[in-house]
Amino acid sequence: MLSYQHDYHAGNFADVHKHLVLWQVLEALRGREKPFVAVDLHAGAGGYDLTSARARKTDEATSGIARLWSADPVWPSAGRTFLQTLRGMQPKPPRLTEYPGSPLLIQARLRERDRLIACELHPEAYDRLQTRLAGDSRCHVHKRDAREAARALFPPEPRRGLVLLDPSYERQSEYREVAEMVTTIRRRWNTGIILVWYPILAGRPDHPMREQLRAELDDPWLVSELRIAADPERHLGLAGSGMLVLRPPWQLEEQLPELLAPVWALLDPEGAGGLYQAAVLENGAGDPTLRRVENNQGTRTP
Repeated sequence: MLSYQHDYHAGNFADVHKHLVLWQVLEALRGREKPFVAVDLHAGAGGYDLTSARARKTDEATSGIARLWSADPVWPSAGRTFLQTLRGMQPKPPRLTEYPGSPLLIQARLRERDRLIACELHPEAYDRLQTRLAGDSRCHVHKRDAREAARALFPPEPRRGLVLLDPSYERQSEYREVAEMVTTIRRRWNTGIILVWYPILAGRPDHPMREQLRAELDDPWLVSELRIAADPERHLGLAGSGMLVLRPPWQLEEQLPELLAPVWALLDPEGAGGLYQAAVLENGAGDPTLRRVENNQGTRTP
């Protein structure tokens, strides 16, 4: 699918949720000295100008990253480093005029022996991404389809690391394709952390995909959802953002509510939606029921 342009949606609430979950996983990988690899199968252009005509047409960053920009909540360390990194990327600081995509965020957390493998098929986005990452020997950009890359690039070296799948889901078939890619990757790479982003929409088309993966794979898993609508079925458009993490790092189930609770409060100031989480971890620990998370001390049912 070569029509999708993320410039129209960069920095929206779903980007913030997705990237903070990714950031927390990167922090876990950085917690050990061993090198890691991050594979971004739907990398996009790398960075997005929030003052461009495309971004201004939808202005989605205003109700996304812009709400965090001048706020001063009690941030966990991962939240502070996330915002510090974004501020350091601005061409006209302290103004918020650019939002980085996942490849640039990953690049910011790479150490000397870590690697990024970024895949993008759209010609314009590929050229922009290649330009942004040029000169960094740790970063490798591939012009290839994510489905082909899921077969060809795994297992990567080093074997420790993560892979991110976050297509546009403009085609209904992409949900099935993502499930197939995840299964293919897991057969070839049984130690990697797999992160899958999905939109929360009326009809919940993500449910069959997630249920298929849970049925076919025996990985520990964690689901995080940030919703801006009380009832997705009654909401037009994007009602929330979801992240499925297969083989989540140790303590992620405790860290995410602490990190995301103040973020959700800023992104959904009227409190219409909620922050939800579910997890089945090693040895059957955790709660498989998706529940509303109030804070890191407790939860309540919707």
